[in-house]
Amino acid sequence: MNAATKKVAVILTTVLTMAWLLGACSNNNGSGNGSEAGESAQAGEKQDVTLSMLIDSSNHEQNTSIINQAAELASKNSAKYNIKVRINRIPYTDMDKKVDFLAVGHNLPDLVTSGPKQVWMKRGLLADLTDWFNRSPLKDDYMYASLLEEGKNGGKLYAVPNEANSIFLIYNKDLLKKAGIENTDFTSVTWDEWLAMLEKIKQAKLKAKNGNEVKGFTFRISTYESAPFIFSSGGEFFSQDGTEALFDSPEAVDGLEKLKSLVTNGYADKPETDYANWMSVFFNENAAFTITGGWSLSSFKNGGLDLNKLGYSTVPKMKTSTSIFGPGLSFSIFDSSKNKEAAQEFLTAMYSTDIYKQWLELTSGIPVLKSLLDDPQFAGNPIKNVLSNQLNDIKPIHSDNSSSFWDQYDRLLEKVILTNADIAAEQKALQNVIQKEIFDNLK
Repeated sequence: MNAATKKVAVILTTVLTMAWLLGACSNNNGSGNGSEAGESAQAGEKQDVTLSMLIDSSNHEQNTSIINQAAELASKNSAKYNIKVRINRIPYTDMDKKVDFLAVGHNLPDLVTSGPKQVWMKRGLLADLTDWFNRSPLKDDYMYASLLEEGKNGGKLYAVPNEANSIFLIYNKDLLKKAGIENTDFTSVTWDEWLAMLEKIKQAKLKAKNGNEVKGFTFRISTYESAPFIFSSGGEFFSQDGTEALFDSPEAVDGLEKLKSLVTNGYADKPETDYANWMSVFFNENAAFTITGGWSLSSFKNGGLDLNKLGYSTVPKMKTSTSIFGPGLSFSIFDSSKNKEAAQEFLTAMYSTDIYKQWLELTSGIPVLKSLLDDPQFAGNPIKNVLSNQLNDIKPIHSDNSSSFWDQYDRLLEKVILTNADIAAEQKALQNVIQKEIFDNLK
């Protein structure tokens, strides 16, 4: 072999070695930090992609099964990707802090299931899903514009709510009948009509199996369960964009005064701060009414309450009938993801009929898809009609710019409902604190 031939051989060997090394590196790319669109895949081959997903830690076994099924379906339908999902679980209450921590470290996952977070949208953390949604089967099948609007910012879609849920009245028909109330199959009620029912229950002096007197109403001292009374009185918590606190208004004060009056007039059981204790009052039939969402029905059933005894109504109307959107889940993709296309294909699979129905059964939600409205799984659901009516007049609490609001407002509620503290003064004092927090956060 002469010198020229040797030189050509060395060059060819070097080129082939570099090509092999590049191919090996690209084949290892798909752990959630990989490149988009299968750039290194050879013609006709699919790229292996593992999507990382941040999700609430409850129901982890069922979540894992459903998510894995969606990944398999997405892989089957995809022309580009073999998709797997790595699930990172965290308690729902710690979700905001976890996302903040990961964002600072530039280590956000591909996907997240959470409530729609306007603050994440405004910070540019979430990917724009508008084009994907408009190309997907969801465009003509999604039926709750009010819920979908909560996933938007600036006209663009960043979070897709995957269940319909809200807070409404639940009542025990048997207890109402025993108190002499004739209509035990209503789906809406005015404030005055409700007070008349509560007075009848009070006068009936019913006794529960455990010997306790049956109260008309039981509720938890919580912003979630108290919000509908403020909204129903015409009050607000924050402006739509979350930049202004508004809960010291006369309407908001009136809503809390009416809620407190249920306790002072003996219509309500002493409210609880502990979730489990509050649930037990209702499923032990120590109260005829409670206010909560559809997600609590599984708790009542597990507590031994016959769900056939229950009726459902929208929030009592003061000026209007409205409710807070419950802490349901939405799907979002983080803008930092290098696997956006694969993540979108995964989300499409999550809304496929069989997989989506499993998800709703797990979360006790109502479908957001028209195609499932008359599905046997949901057709006989007694809360469907109430929710369908109420979700047209839904109001969320836009508190994203004030992370301390929920804890502080819970403490305010406990003080004003259980003591003689002045509601208007307490609301005004806290509003000043929260408004300063918003101002500081928006600097």
